[in-house]
Amino acid sequence: MSQKIFYIFYVTLISTSLNVVHSSSKLKASCSVYDPFKVLPDNNKFQIGGAFPLHEPDCLTLIPDTVQDIVAIQWALTHWNQNPENDQAKMGLYAGDTCSRPKEAISQSLRFLDSVGYHEPDECLTERKENIPKLLSIIAPKDPNSSFALGNLLRSANLVVGTYSFSAQNAFKDLENVVGTVPTLDIYGDAMIKLMGTLRSNLVTIIDNGEDASITDSIVEQFRQADVFVSEVVSYDHPLIATILAESDSKIVVSLLDKKKVADLLAKKEIRAQTKIWIVTAIDEDPIMLDENSDILKEGTKIQIISLHAKRKPLGQFKDYFLRVLKSNYESYSLLTSYVQQVFNCSVEKTPGFADCSALDGQRMVELYRLAHTVEPLIRLTYAFAAVGRKLVENKQLRHANICDRPSEACTKTVIQELLKLDYEFGLNDPNEFNGEKLRFYRSGNTILLNGIALEAILTVVNENGPMAYKVLEYESGPKPKVSISNLRQQLSLLRSICQPYRPYCGQCDHVVDVESEKIFLTIPKHYPLYVTGIFDFREGSKCNVLRHDDISLPMAFIHTLWTFRQRYPQLNLLPNIDFGALLIDSCSQGRNAIQSLVQMEKQCIRFEQASRNITIVPGSIFAFVSAVGSESAETIKNYFNSGESGIPAVTIDGGNNQEKNTFTTIPSHKNLAIALLKVLRQMQWEFVSVVLSAQDFDSLAAFRVFERLANDRGVCIAEVINVQGEGHHDLTAHGTNVTLMFTTARDAAAYMSGKLRHGDEYLGSTVHVMIGDAHDFYLHDRTNLAHFVGTVSVQPKDVIYSDFQQWLEMTTPLTLPEQWYWRYVEERWQCALSLSNKNLYAGKMCTGNELLDVHALGRMTRSGYLSRGLERLLFAMDAVYKRLCPEQNGVCSDFYNHGREYVQKILKNTPIEDDFDVYEFLPDHHGNFEYRPIGNWSISTGYRVITAYQTFINGAPKSDFHHTSRCLPPMCKCFLDQDFFLKPLENQQPPSEDNSAAWSKSYVKKEPAMQYVNNDVYNSIFSTWHTGAWRSDPTNYIFLALISIFLLLALIVFVLIIVKMYFRVVKGNQSLGITLLVGIILLYFTTYFFVFDPTDLVCRCRVVLHSTAYTICFGVMITKAVQLRNAEALGFNTAHHISYWNYWLLLFFIFGVQLALNVRWVAEPFMSAWTIENLETQLICAYNKYDFLLAQAYVIILLLLALFINAQNRNIKRNYKETKWLFLASLTCVVFFVVWTILYTLIPNDYRDYVIILESLSCGTILLTFLFGPKIYILLSYEPVVVEARAPTLQNMSENKDFNLFEADEELQQRTGAISPASSTNSSTRTTRCSSLAHRCTITSSSASSCGACSDDQVNISPMFHTVMRKKKNIRRAHSEHEYKHGYTGGNLRDSEPTTPNSTTSSKRSH
Repeated sequence: MSQKIFYIFYVTLISTSLNVVHSSSKLKASCSVYDPFKVLPDNNKFQIGGAFPLHEPDCLTLIPDTVQDIVAIQWALTHWNQNPENDQAKMGLYAGDTCSRPKEAISQSLRFLDSVGYHEPDECLTERKENIPKLLSIIAPKDPNSSFALGNLLRSANLVVGTYSFSAQNAFKDLENVVGTVPTLDIYGDAMIKLMGTLRSNLVTIIDNGEDASITDSIVEQFRQADVFVSEVVSYDHPLIATILAESDSKIVVSLLDKKKVADLLAKKEIRAQTKIWIVTAIDEDPIMLDENSDILKEGTKIQIISLHAKRKPLGQFKDYFLRVLKSNYESYSLLTSYVQQVFNCSVEKTPGFADCSALDGQRMVELYRLAHTVEPLIRLTYAFAAVGRKLVENKQLRHANICDRPSEACTKTVIQELLKLDYEFGLNDPNEFNGEKLRFYRSGNTILLNGIALEAILTVVNENGPMAYKVLEYESGPKPKVSISNLRQQLSLLRSICQPYRPYCGQCDHVVDVESEKIFLTIPKHYPLYVTGIFDFREGSKCNVLRHDDISLPMAFIHTLWTFRQRYPQLNLLPNIDFGALLIDSCSQGRNAIQSLVQMEKQCIRFEQASRNITIVPGSIFAFVSAVGSESAETIKNYFNSGESGIPAVTIDGGNNQEKNTFTTIPSHKNLAIALLKVLRQMQWEFVSVVLSAQDFDSLAAFRVFERLANDRGVCIAEVINVQGEGHHDLTAHGTNVTLMFTTARDAAAYMSGKLRHGDEYLGSTVHVMIGDAHDFYLHDRTNLAHFVGTVSVQPKDVIYSDFQQWLEMTTPLTLPEQWYWRYVEERWQCALSLSNKNLYAGKMCTGNELLDVHALGRMTRSGYLSRGLERLLFAMDAVYKRLCPEQNGVCSDFYNHGREYVQKILKNTPIEDDFDVYEFLPDHHGNFEYRPIGNWSISTGYRVITAYQTFINGAPKSDFHHTSRCLPPMCKCFLDQDFFLKPLENQQPPSEDNSAAWSKSYVKKEPAMQYVNNDVYNSIFSTWHTGAWRSDPTNYIFLALISIFLLLALIVFVLIIVKMYFRVVKGNQSLGITLLVGIILLYFTTYFFVFDPTDLVCRCRVVLHSTAYTICFGVMITKAVQLRNAEALGFNTAHHISYWNYWLLLFFIFGVQLALNVRWVAEPFMSAWTIENLETQLICAYNKYDFLLAQAYVIILLLLALFINAQNRNIKRNYKETKWLFLASLTCVVFFVVWTILYTLIPNDYRDYVIILESLSCGTILLTFLFGPKIYILLSYEPVVVEARAPTLQNMSENKDFNLFEADEELQQRTGAISPASSTNSSTRTTRCSSLAHRCTITSSSASSCGACSDDQVNISPMFHTVMRKKKNIRRAHSEHEYKHGYTGGNLRDSEPTTPNSTTSSKRSH
């Protein structure tokens, strides 16, 4: 058969007019290249064809693979047409050369369609319809440009399109009726996803060619749906591709490049040396060859390569056939001549420098032969359409319908349907390589795909034995793909690429917020697993457009510490294998902006551009905050963190920091500063001082407040306080003391002292100035009069600046620190541009890039030093937690992400704060300059230690025999530090003096009394929140207001009812405890109003204080009443023992007093509210967190449990209408509510906690009101007192009268005798003696009036003739009627108790 097939091909070549000429023999291409190649068998029924790129665009250079494609189709058709079973379904081929030009691809395709009558009208085809073969499909060209051009043309034509290359299939993916026999992009993507599952990885880096972005986007989307994340997409020609791959988190690289570009990349040593897995996809070409001779697998290669490609057959029969055709016919036919000369590098015309083609032997041709990767898909495609043609012939219905006599929509639909139903099996008459295989198709989107397209993934690793290849995976397409996976992971050490939490590309960011790149800066911009964020005041102004010049050393200390931390302590191996970024945020000198940035970074994905890279920060990747903003913004930030809204560790440089909260600082506290200053003042005998205060500087003001509180107790008296509040000139000519403490900024201190000097203050030369805080650097702002200020003392925290940091500052230039925020500072400082974009701002003046900082002008840099120290403590804590939670230390583990911040916070809370201070004196040196020299130091452990004696100067001249002293000696001075500073530490205690007040109106300084309080709080009034608060936007609040008002009104009605009944003497006796309990319930209802309105400082205090106070009153009364009832039960009516009612009130006062003492903690809290950002809007929240609020209720819970315990013991006491039973039920129910409330309060979100408190307060208040006052109100409204005759009852009367008892029928008869217990709360003065009580034991009958026993008149008190009893209103009659008595009533057996409250009783009415 092979010889016969060869003969047919030989004849076919002769029958064609294709005369392709070798490029060396022609100067330009011949038009004959466009002549079509046709296979036209006898009795040809069907036709396929199209455009084939036989040549490059020059039409001279042959494309050898296309020659194999055409020969492969012809070879497959020869097998098909020679099969006797197919005599009625023979099929032909039309192939036109396009020269790889889109225009010619369209032209050749149209020619083919014209040859099958596609363009002819039906009327013109009548005569030659029988002679035209039926069109089954047009074959798309395999080059991408031609395929896209033809695809646009065929969008309006309803034709079947056959594709045998990925490029053609991708170009026609949006068209319907496309048939493909090669893997689609979706198949490759699905296979790669299965491969990632085999590798147990979910993170990749993609390298593409940068040309067709749709391919990359499709793969990325497919990965995203399968939870495989893409860290980066890099173009292969990126200049920093090796660095990007090395820094990427991904250990797996997916290449979408052709094999030549892959080879070029992997030939780079810096890429081959990376420990990565490369997945190389051969999408539209042969797989990359990896063997001993490959340049990729050189020595030192650490990468592992997985080649993912279509599985191909060797097709040996076709190879033999094709080479035999070449060998026999290359001299006769120009097409074969061109192929041989180009592929085998020989010359037919014996051109010098080329081998003679006639000398080629078969072995050499076999070695140089490479099977085109499109041959096998084309053979399958050819057989598929041929099999469909036979189906059309065999189906009588279709054959008689003549559906495909010419191209039509019905024919296309029929061909597609037959393809989907096709189940063709290759037989003996077909190519041997395909024997036994079946052709089946299925629909995938718009494409009809061959079922069973196989992909295989081959892993190549380099070991001591050289390159070793292993099959990792085999994938077979279909409606349900089949995947075969090997167990190589157990044999080989394959890498895993896992997407770490809080990465922007790990599915964390469905919505990304873009932020201004001018407000956020990332040092060394790239993605990091963790970030340490610093907040600084780079700019100010309402529009954040004014650059600040305060202290550039703060952000520089931040980045220098992060950069040098590991190098400073190399022996500790700190934070191994962890890389974290240094993120800097500009707060614009506004606390609101700072909080907004913090909340945004914690709750939203933010994105900004820096250094031409898009950086995305994911919530949770911020590990810690470092705040170095101004004092007022620092207070806002501190309140935000201390409120518990954020669980991120925060480091500040705030001297007023409370270490028990959630912020950490290493700078000594204001309290220690005040103690150190007081020690120095006492040591120097400077006990009477004046103070200059920068009232607008929050830090100076806070330090002075603490000093003021401690000064009086330590023997230092403040004579006056001068507030520096603005620009101007002062004309103060008198000074009250010899020592002035400067609680100011450096600029204010310099202005004050210079102003005193300019105005000729005669006391200036004899006054000692003590600098505190930033005032230390006063000399930097006015260097002209420094000689007048020698002897100035400064008390400062210990200098902790590292010397290498100062050296780095001195050497830093814009070229060595290319940070945008630093360049802004340099440009503004030197008034020149560092970038071309800013050139016009500085009149075209450009900087050199070598500008240096004036480090001396930066001053002592105290805050920078402690910022660096605090950041170091944070990093040490991170290292300890990291090594504890991630023992392998191979990078950030999940435990470190989930619990690291919490553990670091605990460590920081236990870290001691610095407490060392240095004392300096401003002195001249030998060169005539002036500088600070240390004269002492102080710490808590060592106290004050003198280094050198203080040198006294007067008017700039040293006085060794004189020492300044400043003491308050009455009556020449008066100290104002004798008032209550706990609640109002800076309250004005004396009116300002009237002297010179008018003259100071424009002064730079103002003289104020020592206790002048500067109020910086800007909280809204509680009244303003009623009509402008945000609470009005929530309808739920109106519902709660209505409920609260209803319950409060109900409690007030009960209160008024009891007062009215007491006024009309219906209720008598001591009702103070009952009324107090009712007041507590009313207060509990009233407290819930504060949980509805918006938080303010007052509202937050009332929430904590009133809630616990109301419960303390209620539960305290319940405990007191329980004790009262127990005592009454124990004492009975013994007249020998009487417990004063005041004893119970003292118990209640003690219970309430403890709560008042606990409330002082919340009253004295300086800030009970803090600013926060909610939905990007600033609003106030209460500064306490949920645990603080629960802790405030601890005492209440103790009282409730105590009340439950006592009332449980008393529950069987039947006094006061079984009041103990109601007390027990009320206590038990409240305990249950408290347990439920506490659990809900800790679990639910913060937005609903106030609602839970409202419901809890209303519920408990209603329980107390119902159980403790409900029975009494019922009696008050259903019964009324009546007066009846009191007669001595008989036992018969007693038994008969039980129906008239209101509650206790079985209670023993109570006598109006014995001691009066407060439990009975009776004021009745009618009692019987013991003798008369004995008389009651005698049986009295109606016929006997004799008395029992002998008692004298002196021993017997006359019993009352009338008695007041309670009777239901419907039974009211004349109580003294004989008829009523005869019906069995005996007044003496009713208790003398008031039914409304346990403390009430009715009064007996005595008849005279």
